[in-house]
Amino acid sequence: MSTKFWDKRAQKYDDDIGKHGAVYTRTIERTKSLLSTSDVVLDLGCASGEFSLDIVPRVQSVRGIDTSTNMIAMATQKASDRSVDNVAFDPTDVFDRSLDAHCYTAVLAFSFLHLAEDIHSVLSRVNQLLPTDGLLISQTPCLGERGILFRMFVGFAQKIKVAPPILSLTVPQLEAQITDANFDIAESTEWDPKDAIHWIVARKRQHAS
Repeated sequence: MSTKFWDKRAQKYDDDIGKHGAVYTRTIERTKSLLSTSDVVLDLGCASGEFSLDIVPRVQSVRGIDTSTNMIAMATQKASDRSVDNVAFDPTDVFDRSLDAHCYTAVLAFSFLHLAEDIHSVLSRVNQLLPTDGLLISQTPCLGERGILFRMFVGFAQKIKVAPPILSLTVPQLEAQITDANFDIAESTEWDPKDAIHWIVARKRQHAS
């Protein structure tokens, strides 16, 4: 359902993300400050590519992946229109074994982890793709921090299929999922109180604990 949902809503998503609101700008600025020209970045759930394209001038390269072919088509067209040659977009997911051949130093997960069907498997896979001290940079709506009425509304929206499957995570639950996947949290900050968006930067541990 999720892939079809985002295929149908690709244009609306792109219109909204293109407005570059305060959360978007803050996310881009902080991410750039954490990266350098030697970084090879994987952008999970890259959608229409806006984050990838804004970050790629700062790094060596970015590969954006998303299961929505319509999103990937938009992202690829944007890269072509902007003559950006160190970014690539592919219609796949984090479990694609072709990702193993790349030496990623950072993985971006912007508005992505709460949409994962199995967040533990996703985070474990991200850990596999990174070297020791590699960065997981995430920005996640933690709907478990919202009021009961809002969560009921989201649940109803899912039932009538106007919202995708969403994990109702609290911040402690999200932090626990990340640390359980062999990461140490370096930053954990409330990014947007109104929408309960939480920012977490984590580094891969040298050894599993």
